[in-house]
Amino acid sequence: MKIERTFEKYYYLTGDEKSKIGNAAPEDSDIYWDYFESKNNKFNLTEPLKFKINQGQFAGQTGDFQFNSCGFLLFSHKLRTIIEKFLTEIDSPKWFPAKVADMNGVTTDYSILYLFNKPDYLDHQNSTFVKGTDHPIKKRFDLEKIGDRLLFNSTKLRSSLCVHDIVRKEIKKSGCTGLYFYKIHTAGRLS
Repeated sequence: MKIERTFEKYYYLTGDEKSKIGNAAPEDSDIYWDYFESKNNKFNLTEPLKFKINQGQFAGQTGDFQFNSCGFLLFSHKLRTIIEKFLTEIDSPKWFPAKVADMNGVTTDYSILYLFNKPDYLDHQNSTFVKGTDHPIKKRFDLEKIGDRLLFNSTKLRSSLCVHDIVRKEIKKSGCTGLYFYKIHTAGRLS
């Protein structure tokens, strides 16, 4: 089967702020968004990273795509199983164990996906940047740089994951919770 590779076929996979999924914070106060940034793909955890959903403004339940204050790609076993089918070794993917405790004290196993090889997929001619920096305001991607990938992430995207429509359809069909898709090169959810 030939896969159509056009910009219209790629989506951001992000957390759905309209869902009832709560925001999980790491129990270790030394864990931040850049925790994996200085590590290489030989790095292993000795124990799972632990997160907890607390009472307050961002309270809620757990979901397949779990919101977290670090912005990690925190996936349930069901969502991980789908994502794994579409990963390639080219981006040096690695899974790290995590646990999330909900507000009732029930702990669920999760996995954090981190791609150690995160090339710059931006089309620098058609992207807009903060003046005098390499920080993109309006991101435009280069299909040549994306190549045969059905999902990708880069340092310019931070924690966002972009997925091809094939991946999106399989995730939607599975009924995974806590996530939302919007097409790349669009403003995203406006309402």
